[in-house]
Amino acid sequence: MSLAVAILLFCAVGAWAEDLAAEEQYRPAYKPEYPSYQPAYPSYPSYSKPAYPSYPSYPSYPAYPKYCDPKAAPKCAENATVGWCLTDEEYPTYEVKYAIDYDPLVLKKYADVADQSANDLVDGVSKEQEEKFDYSFYNGKQFDQGNWVGGEGFICPSEVAYSRPLRAKNTAGEWRVIVQDIAWPTYTQTQRTETCLFPEAACRTLAPCHLSKCLQKHTVHRMLSFDPCDAYKGIFIDTYKLPSACSCHIPAVKA
Repeated sequence: MSLAVAILLFCAVGAWAEDLAAEEQYRPAYKPEYPSYQPAYPSYPSYSKPAYPSYPSYPSYPAYPKYCDPKAAPKCAENATVGWCLTDEEYPTYEVKYAIDYDPLVLKKYADVADQSANDLVDGVSKEQEEKFDYSFYNGKQFDQGNWVGGEGFICPSEVAYSRPLRAKNTAGEWRVIVQDIAWPTYTQTQRTETCLFPEAACRTLAPCHLSKCLQKHTVHRMLSFDPCDAYKGIFIDTYKLPSACSCHIPAVKA
């Protein structure tokens, strides 16, 4: 390419660039003519929270009863040394009566001899004799004078009672309510108990060489019962170990 042609080409490119720059100067930049739309909402008045009347507070519901332990001693036996109660301020009369009313077989389960005495239960001793036995002179000590004196009685002094327990501990160690003096006809369950006055003491009037000892005997009794920890069981028969006699025991002589 000749020098002249190159010069002409350079001049043409320069002129085109000048025309383009002039055109850009007269092209206005875009600017929106209208502002962005922002409507003004009216302000509403503020309302204060109305004061509602206060309602009375209701008592809270009682908590669910705690687990009922059938082996826990009832209130009537808290300070007792025996496994039954002859008085019971918390005896569930209504619950026991309800269970009896809805048990069609209760009369077939029930049996009692309400009138008992030595006349029927002790051979050779009358009711009047047994009631006169007095062991106030005896204190359970073999070498005291009271061991050798005194009137009629047994060589192992005991307290005889014809009782109707209201609660008792069964042979499994669980406390039950005993059906007593409930409904009509009146249900009673009378038991003769004979409790050693001095258990483990030497037998009265026997010489010390015999090494005698008064031992408490028991008998298992069956009585109509109610479970205070499970009312759905209704009325049922349970077994109880009650003191039945105080007998003198002489051990075998060791060779």
